[in-house]
Amino acid sequence: MTTGEADDRDVFRQLEEHDVLFINILFTDTLGELKSVEIPVTQLEAALGAGISFDGSSIDGYADIADGDMLLKPDLATLKIYPWLTLMKSQQEKQSTAGVIADPCTSEGDPSIHSPRYILKCFLQESAKRGLTFFVGVEPEFFLFPQGKIPTDRSEVSSKSGYFALVPGDTEEAVRKEIVANLLKMGIPIEKSHHEIEPYINELSFEYADPVTTADHLVMIKFVAKSVASLHGFKAVFMPKPIARFAACGMHAHISLFTDGDNAFYDPQDALGLSQCARFFIGGVIEHIRAVTALTNPTVNSYKRLVSGFEAPVNIAWARKNRSTLIRIPATPNPKKATRLELRSPDPSANPYLAFTAILAAGMDGIERSIEPPAAVEENIYQLSEEEKTRRGIEPLPSSLEQTINALESDQVINRALGTETTEYLIQAKREEIAAFNQSVTSWERERYLDV
Repeated sequence: MTTGEADDRDVFRQLEEHDVLFINILFTDTLGELKSVEIPVTQLEAALGAGISFDGSSIDGYADIADGDMLLKPDLATLKIYPWLTLMKSQQEKQSTAGVIADPCTSEGDPSIHSPRYILKCFLQESAKRGLTFFVGVEPEFFLFPQGKIPTDRSEVSSKSGYFALVPGDTEEAVRKEIVANLLKMGIPIEKSHHEIEPYINELSFEYADPVTTADHLVMIKFVAKSVASLHGFKAVFMPKPIARFAACGMHAHISLFTDGDNAFYDPQDALGLSQCARFFIGGVIEHIRAVTALTNPTVNSYKRLVSGFEAPVNIAWARKNRSTLIRIPATPNPKKATRLELRSPDPSANPYLAFTAILAAGMDGIERSIEPPAAVEENIYQLSEEEKTRRGIEPLPSSLEQTINALESDQVINRALGTETTEYLIQAKREEIAAFNQSVTSWERERYLDV
């Protein structure tokens, strides 16, 4: 018996022990929305062999209606049994469900070039041929709102909870603990969780891994947070900024690169502990950041977060520890192993598979072309005047989705990494989103202009 066969049998044994009746077959569309088809557990073995048919033309970014037949092939290594039970009211009993991430394929069984997960896999496979191994960690933030009580403005917020708050009887904290407990039972390695700087905002940190595994975990974390919150009368929200004049949710990304088991970003002889490889990677990310932002901050709402006054990065600069910059090098007690780059601009509305692809492709272009980054900025950039920033060449991040979509259209490095068809779809879809937003009339406009 091979290792793979033994692992598969162990999974089926666990499904039987937990009385699992249903399996959610999970994948994301191009824009990052989680999709699912549910099968009885008795159909899982057949699905592993032949796949599950679906209409790819009904999934954003996947296929044309003239050739929409596609297959989903479950990746059994990603299977997780949900710790909560579903009540079957007609039978007065509760049943277990599991979820497994699948790879979308053509009707012939070949991986789909439109699958975000496959796009990331392809990039990593090419990097592996050169002896390069990437690792990514993210820190997703999200809101926990009592359902039916979502504030629209700071004036409607009554809670006073803040950074690292611990308030006895805080139902928000209790729900967060329940989310973490479920994730741990599912084998997702949560490292810590805490209340963020404003009421309702929470953060989870989980162990870094290869980029595909990290993206898989993030997709599952968002699903579990929403599911568990709903069970407790709360709503977990990953929209970057649902409340006006209020802090927003980010998702800082930590990136490291290893070659032959050694941290390629670390150099003990350098004053900052950074290798030339790390500096070139930073240079590449800065070179392509306007296009990368289309993937890391992909919604109109994302740019309500990227504004001054709320500690979100708004300037294209890097530093050692400075949290006012776009990229920084976090302090670590083990620099030989843990020296890494932290990109602070991403938010949790991103499709992680495409966002990671774009970030890594930008950095790799920096390494390949030896792109030197600008000088590090160790001062608080928020306190620098516009004149001083101009003098030092510190440019702003894109301030709108339209700006970054225009940058994506002309950035050939990011286009190649994503694939022509996926890039073209994203540009079209986001321009339609921008047009729809521009045609909407907000309550702010009505309040301001109704009596002109």
